[in-house]
Amino acid sequence: MRCAVIGDPAAHSLSPAIHRAGYQVHGLDWEYRAVTVTPEELDWFVASRREDGDWAGLSVTAPHKRALLELGEPDAVSRLVGGGNTITFGHTPKVFNTDVPGFVRACRRRGVTGVGTAAIIGNGATARSLLVALAGLSVRQVSVLARDPGRATGVLDLGLALGVDTTVIPMDETFRPVDLVASTVPADATTPRAAHWAARAEVLFDAVYDPWPTPLAAAALPGQLVITGLELLAGQAVDQFQLLTGHPLDFDLALSAAQTECERRARA
Repeated sequence: MRCAVIGDPAAHSLSPAIHRAGYQVHGLDWEYRAVTVTPEELDWFVASRREDGDWAGLSVTAPHKRALLELGEPDAVSRLVGGGNTITFGHTPKVFNTDVPGFVRACRRRGVTGVGTAAIIGNGATARSLLVALAGLSVRQVSVLARDPGRATGVLDLGLALGVDTTVIPMDETFRPVDLVASTVPADATTPRAAHWAARAEVLFDAVYDPWPTPLAAAALPGQLVITGLELLAGQAVDQFQLLTGHPLDFDLALSAAQTECERRARA
């Protein structure tokens, strides 16, 4: 059987290392690779793989997560977030979003079982997934920091649907101390405010994992808990691997495979 991660670009993805490690543990003679697929090619690529009985499904990354909803039957989380990251083939293709449970899993693994207040830096697809995940961790109030608050109405509507008190403020505006600050924007965009943001939270999360440490992680206070983007990647892979293969994937195995691949690339 075959699977792949698709995106534009896709070569940077660590998903092949994670899934191949899972195949090895379970003795699966499967193939998994990274394939760059442009938005113009997406419909054709997915349809052609569906028609090939050797393909179990696909992992999907930017910029295809929203468009994926049109290519299969989305689950409730994908519909809520407005994007999916997994499609399984079969008589009826199905779309899933494993980023949401993946973030919850990564937090709980580090002892974060509840978050009352949070600030999310950015208002894109990852920010929407984190808002849904935080709702699952019983968050009450979330401040979303956006470059252009006028373009963040979607995240406000999502907060309303979730019953979470959500406000959008400019990225350079201050906010009250919170339980968790989560950055979903490129690392250089956090540089000017990283120290300020780190000082206003008990827990930090940065979706960026390469290069590491990010400015936000480097600004962490001594002893401050920092959850990495690699942990989110491993967390979302647990459910994704199960959906694609029917077999379980250990979180620590997924994280170790991702870290090892990162180190290999750094030496290359």
